[in-house]
Amino acid sequence: MKDSASHNNESTATKKEKFLRAVKTLVKIYYPNIRLDDFPSYKLVRDRVVHPIGILVSIVLSQNTSDKNAGIALQRLKERIGNYLDPNKLKELSAEELEEIIKPSGMQRQKSRTIINILREFGGDPDALMVEDPVRLRERLLRIEGVGPKTADVFLLFVRGYPTFPMDTHIRRFLERMGIGRRNEPYEKLQERVLQLLPRDPKFLLAAHLAIIIHGREICKARNPLCRKCVINSFCPYHKRNKAQEPKR
Repeated sequence: MKDSASHNNESTATKKEKFLRAVKTLVKIYYPNIRLDDFPSYKLVRDRVVHPIGILVSIVLSQNTSDKNAGIALQRLKERIGNYLDPNKLKELSAEELEEIIKPSGMQRQKSRTIINILREFGGDPDALMVEDPVRLRERLLRIEGVGPKTADVFLLFVRGYPTFPMDTHIRRFLERMGIGRRNEPYEKLQERVLQLLPRDPKFLLAAHLAIIIHGREICKARNPLCRKCVINSFCPYHKRNKAQEPKR
């Protein structure tokens, strides 16, 4: 007879395997059909016509708002200073003018201050975003008031191709329902657990990040998730618990 420790290890291994299979399934289904307009910052990366500081600014605009509103604010900014989002032209804007331009993204005063802080940090050496060691760059980004771990990790993954895993509310909800962790866990702790479960391939991590967000928006919603339509419900502990609680007919 196997002891309890062996049983627990088998259970953990099985959970890891199911999680990886679930994520790979989502990547296969969602990523090839991604709508770039739903991810303004990623679209800028794919277009390759924007300064890295401009991409970082676009990620700031996406904080605590919908991608639609972030996209509107970004378009207004591009119309004002050009599609390249040249940091020198950004620096010419007053805080008040910048606030007015990015107003559709919400929290415009706070975001304006963050953008100004970014320009102070990197305006004199804009190439640092592309040449500095990713680990040191992350530390440097996190020292900027208004830049949190998600913003830093999105830049590192999208722009630098660094194998990290940014997490938003959709991803945290998905991880909780999949039994990987609690959505209110500290960011770094939950992120490290995910990185232990997924391949450290930046292309896969990017695809997984975007695919899980799409899944969270369309199926794994905060309220009334569409579990019956979910392509990975056979892997999902949340679905199994709810199904078990359904009255038998």
